[in-house]
Amino acid sequence: RARAARVEAVTCHSPPHGMGVCRTCDKDQCGYSVSYTEGSTIRGRIVSDHVWFAAAATGKVAPVRCTFGCQTYESGLFNSQVADGITGMSQGQSYGPTLFDYMRTQEGTKSPNVFSMCLSETVGAMVLGGTVPPSLRASAQWIPYSGGGSYTVDMVDIRISGKSVGSSSSSYRSTIVDSGTTFMYLPPDPYRKLRDHWRGNCPWGACS
Repeated sequence: RARAARVEAVTCHSPPHGMGVCRTCDKDQCGYSVSYTEGSTIRGRIVSDHVWFAAAATGKVAPVRCTFGCQTYESGLFNSQVADGITGMSQGQSYGPTLFDYMRTQEGTKSPNVFSMCLSETVGAMVLGGTVPPSLRASAQWIPYSGGGSYTVDMVDIRISGKSVGSSSSSYRSTIVDSGTTFMYLPPDPYRKLRDHWRGNCPWGACS
C-alpha cells in the first residue's frame, strides 16, 4: 500500500549510507548506473521518499523513509519485459541500504531480520519481516547465509523429470539465487547435456 509523499533528491555530498561515493554527479544530484550480463542497462538519480506499509495481521499503516533509484534511462529487456523496475535484496550496500534494510532499522517499523519469497508460474508472494508458520518449520530446508553480497547455494545436480543430466557435482559452482534473472548460466559439461536434452525433446519451433 503506497501513498504520495514528498520526494527529495539525494545530494552528491551526502550519498546513502554504505554507498561511499555516487557513481555520477549532475547538479549535485547523486546518480547511479547498472549494467547486467545479458546486456540491459539502467541509470538515473537516487531520491528519497516515504513508502507506506500495512501490517498483514493488524492493518496498521506505517511509513518507511528510504532511498531508491529513479530511472531516467533503460535499455535491453527493461524496455521489452512486463516488469519495468527492480527491487534489490542484496546484503551488499554498494548502492546504499535496501528497502528492507530501512524497514529493519527505522523506529516505528523495526521489522524482524527475515524475508521470504515464493516463486510461482501463477501467483507468488514476498513476505518482509514475517516468520515461517509453525506447520512448515519442521519440513523447511534451511541453507545458512555464507556472507557476501549475494545469496548462494551449492549446486550438486540438475534433474529433469527426476532424472539427472549426468554431470559430476564437481562441475558446478556456487549458484546465485536471483528472482529477477532471465538467464541461466552453466559450466560447459552440464550446459551441453542440458542443451542436448532440450534439443532431443523439444524440436526447433515447438517450444519457446
